[in-house]
Parts: sequence; structure tokens; C-alpha cells
Amino acid sequence: MEDETKPDPLTGRLANLAGTFDDDDKPALSKLLATARAYIAPHIEGYELAPELLDDVVLGVALDLWQSKDARNGIVGLTVDGVEPFRISTDPLRSAWPKLRAAGIPAGMGVS
Repeated sequence: MEDETKPDPLTGRLANLAGTFDDDDKPALSKLLATARAYIAPHIEGYELAPELLDDVVLGVALDLWQSKDARNGIVGLTVDGVEPFRISTDPLRSAWPKLRAAGIPAGMGVS
């Protein structure tokens, strides 16, 4: 079992992408990175993926998971002009599919 007290090495990068510099958010960010890795793992099993590419995919998925906390029932409603609701994808890997395919992994096409 993973040591939950040890932060994921990508936590600082995810915090920057998420725009949060609150140390209280770091455990939640680390947990989202672990969740993102779990979502991605079955789709990359048996494939070679450069560590930099895997980090990019993991960060994208974790950032989507972080941002979904502001989307009750899949709807985000904050814009510069006020409230303008729009629906976001419920697929937690929506940002991963094109990146994995660009890396040569046939993911997200029903054959992964």
C-alpha cells in the first residue's frame, strides 16, 4: 500500500496548474494524482511511454478531476461576465485520450 503521508512528486506542478498555493490543498492534490494514475494504468499496460509523456497525461487527468469539484452535476457556471452554465464531460480521461493516441497508444477508441 502507498504511503499516504508522502506527497506525489507531481503535486507542486498540479498545484501550479490548478492555481492553488494553499498547503491545505496538497493532500487532496496528491490523492487526485493517485486517482489519475489508477484511471490511466489499464490503458497503458503493455506499452512504453516516456516518463515526461506519462506525467503530462497524469497531470491533465488530475487537473480535470480537481476542476470538476466546481461542477455540480457536471455543470460549470462561472465566467468573466457572470453566470453562464455549460456542461463539462463526465469522462475522467477526456484529456488523456488524444495525448495517449499521439504517443502511439490506441486508447479511447474502444480497442485499448
